[in-house]
Amino acid sequence: MSSLNRMLAVLDLFSGDKRAWTAEDMAEKLDYTLATVYRYVRELSEAGLLRGDSGATFVLGPRIIELDYQLRVGDPLIGAARAPMGKLAAATGCDVVLATEYAGHIVTIHHEIGSEPISASYSRGRRMPLFRGATSLGLVSALPRQRLRKLHEAEEDTAPDWDELLERIKKIRRDGYAVTVGELDPDLVGIAIPLVSSEHRVVASLGFIMSTARYSLTDVGQSVSMLKNCLGEVLARLGARAVDA
Repeated sequence: MSSLNRMLAVLDLFSGDKRAWTAEDMAEKLDYTLATVYRYVRELSEAGLLRGDSGATFVLGPRIIELDYQLRVGDPLIGAARAPMGKLAAATGCDVVLATEYAGHIVTIHHEIGSEPISASYSRGRRMPLFRGATSLGLVSALPRQRLRKLHEAEEDTAPDWDELLERIKKIRRDGYAVTVGELDPDLVGIAIPLVSSEHRVVASLGFIMSTARYSLTDVGQSVSMLKNCLGEVLARLGARAVDA
């Protein structure tokens, strides 16, 4: 692992479960020397990515907010998706989410809130399980088998059995969409389709989040068709075209 990756691993420690870390806790968690942690913390603090807080702890710094703003206004995919997703959320009452993958992680990058009063655990910015939930499964179904295998090996301790996962992925590919009931939140359902654009090197997923009560009254085929229409509008705004996974 390069020095840069080792330093960035410090930022990966910060999550909804633990928002403040001491240097000693970082060193123990990452198995770094304390001197190394202090050096990384100093450099990250100077860059505005960390800041010191009470009790000799460190928290994420204000530059994170600045980078988030630049992402929201500057990312072409988010820019192309914002209006079509907003229109779809307003028309259906469902939350509409867009997720993408980086370095073996899946994260929602845009989330339009529908009129239905639900609260999804994995909203914008929170890292998602790789192999649970329609949003993640829709995305990984579009990945080449070699890439899928690599992700599975990296998550071997928590990942489902490889053959079972492969059968599930094959079904999603045949159907063209993923549906999961209660996999991430007990009373919520996800319906998602993959988004692949070779021109923009994008592999993502676009999906609905809804209550189980709403799902019981939902025509899945119609929902998938609406997602596909939304996806077509997103890709048209990107000046791109969809490709087969």
